[in-house]
Amino acid sequence: MADFANGWLFEAGIGENRALRLENGELVQIRVERADGSARAGAVVDAKFTRQWVAGKSGIVTLPDGQEALLQPLPKGLTEGASVRVEIVRAAMAERGGQAKRAKARPADIDSRLSDGPDLLTEIGATELPVKQVHAHEPDLFSQHGWHEAIEQTETGRIDFEGGSLLISLTPAMTLIDVDGPLAPFKLAKRAAKEVALALVRFDIGGNIGIDFPTLQARAERAAVTAIFDDHMTGNCERTAINGFGFMQVVSRKLRPSLLEIMQTSRATSAALKLLRQAERDQGTGAMRLVVHPAVANQLTSPWLEELAKRTGRTVSVEPQGAISIDGGSTG
Repeated sequence: MADFANGWLFEAGIGENRALRLENGELVQIRVERADGSARAGAVVDAKFTRQWVAGKSGIVTLPDGQEALLQPLPKGLTEGASVRVEIVRAAMAERGGQAKRAKARPADIDSRLSDGPDLLTEIGATELPVKQVHAHEPDLFSQHGWHEAIEQTETGRIDFEGGSLLISLTPAMTLIDVDGPLAPFKLAKRAAKEVALALVRFDIGGNIGIDFPTLQARAERAAVTAIFDDHMTGNCERTAINGFGFMQVVSRKLRPSLLEIMQTSRATSAALKLLRQAERDQGTGAMRLVVHPAVANQLTSPWLEELAKRTGRTVSVEPQGAISIDGGSTG
């Protein structure tokens, strides 16, 4: 469908659903939803109150799947072991190094209907933009519209633009964006302001965000840079002015991990899912062999391999090879 230029492309992949939003034929946003069993933002569930966190203000609840969530505010009179209906307001997040942040929840009305929360297809459908579902036997519209390049940016955290680059770093407290390049500070900051605004939307980056622009002494120059950011920022957020050291803070509601947090949390998982996407599109016949790094082989679970065999009509085997890089798997 070559004339599809505005709206969402959606792909139900193996272990991972993907969405790509086009505006006038250009990629402006990507989303990924992994089948990891985590409670979604918007889910309403009955949980068990486990213990207080901050006395009288917040506590830990155990969700039906056994995961924990931080409940705030804490309903009065809630005792340990009691059941409490909660709404998930932010999904759980895994950080690099294996540390996890619990999901966040708030009390829900007892009459609220139990719900798993909207999945990715439901969420993009609610935007009222056209949604085009694509399949592996069709032309790869994701690839044609820059999917692989965008994913590489999420994996490296580096976005190059004419005259400079952004380096996006993940920390437990906030997402930090460093602006670098050989241009004069004011010119570099103006170009970077646009790229930062586009990247925040493109990669679903929310929460606390710090941007380190070049130092600009003139207040008028700092105001001009923030105006460019505002002109290109289509997401809902609040921001500070750029201070004399070039730093600006942006805050927006965070419902789930950003694309960078998803892709960088486990390189082996990301590599496995990327290879499954490639394998599903392999036009070969007969037995299929996935040659991968041992860490990637450990992520290729039986349900995923069985689904690949079902979709391709081929038997599938996995061959771990230590000499292969994590991102260097292949099909054969």
